[in-house]
Amino acid sequence: MIRAKKATTKEKLIPQKVENRGFVPTLDQDGFFSFTLPENSNFKILQLTDVHIGNSLITRMQDRLAENAIIKLVEQVKPDLIVFTGDNVYPMLPITLTRDNKKETLRFCKLVEKFEIPWAFVFGNHDTEVLSRCNKEELSDIYQSQPHCLYKRGEKDIFGVGNYTIKIKNADGSLNNILFMLDSNMYGAGNFFTGFDVIHDDQIQWYEKEVEKYRDEKGNPPSSLAFFHMPLAEYKEAWNKLRFGSKEVEYKMGAVGESDNYMGISRKKGNFFQKAVDLGSTKGIFVGHDHLNTISMVYKGIQLTYGMSIDYLAYKGIRRNYSQRGGTIITLNPDSSFEVEHLPLSLLTTGTLGNDVVR
Repeated sequence: MIRAKKATTKEKLIPQKVENRGFVPTLDQDGFFSFTLPENSNFKILQLTDVHIGNSLITRMQDRLAENAIIKLVEQVKPDLIVFTGDNVYPMLPITLTRDNKKETLRFCKLVEKFEIPWAFVFGNHDTEVLSRCNKEELSDIYQSQPHCLYKRGEKDIFGVGNYTIKIKNADGSLNNILFMLDSNMYGAGNFFTGFDVIHDDQIQWYEKEVEKYRDEKGNPPSSLAFFHMPLAEYKEAWNKLRFGSKEVEYKMGAVGESDNYMGISRKKGNFFQKAVDLGSTKGIFVGHDHLNTISMVYKGIQLTYGMSIDYLAYKGIRRNYSQRGGTIITLNPDSSFEVEHLPLSLLTTGTLGNDVVR
């Protein structure tokens, strides 16, 4: 049973080194990182999403709460890898009164590096807003310079920034899982009012090439998971089928907390999900973006999961909401299967599923 630590939300927690199992990543021949596990070992990933650091005078309380939440979750889980699925920072000038995503990102990196745990991330739609100081390439330089960050810029001749992999290997060198990190991009024509973008076809071709590269001698695809920020249209499709009683979708956990069953999907037709189904490699997809959604469901053989969010800032009034806030634990087993569970922050602050915020 998880017992609450006696700590108020008003205090400022100090991040420090977290003693996990100490798996050390190395660079593979393809320039991406990999882990090699001891025999019969599992591998624990903590997904955190939508932190939304504002780093301005008017966001001091929300930033402190978000940082405290990350510290509590990481100290509790002691993961082997932390994956942030977008919107680490929030250079939204009308709300935060700053467009300086460089300073926001440096603050975020300083916090996460204190844990001395390997971590990775993918871009969200807010990390580089239209008027923000830095673009994705400039922020990539910051992330790639962090000692424990496994982020890679990826190939420059395909769409998006930060399409890369992290491989988890068994003791004998065989693949346990490939973690695909993909840029789900931002807005269709460059601004919020044009609607959300999709994973582009050349990114999907790169994904397919990577899967095909690691088929075994019998032609079986490698086991893999995918992490990106914005949900696919199939999240909405699966949820609609589930809530109307379809047997095509298996409910796992969580809920849709957004008003009117909202999901922030693109108006465009994206092809990633169908390609993933056809290839038979990816068995789990993990996103953020819609801060009040935590649903996890299996559709066409793929577990579609919204990670619990951190956000205290971006949604109006969200500081006083609690049921959506926390982290998502993904455990890779020695046989390449995986398990998913949500860890609500309130369990670590009050020991219950009650509220965890300043009233």
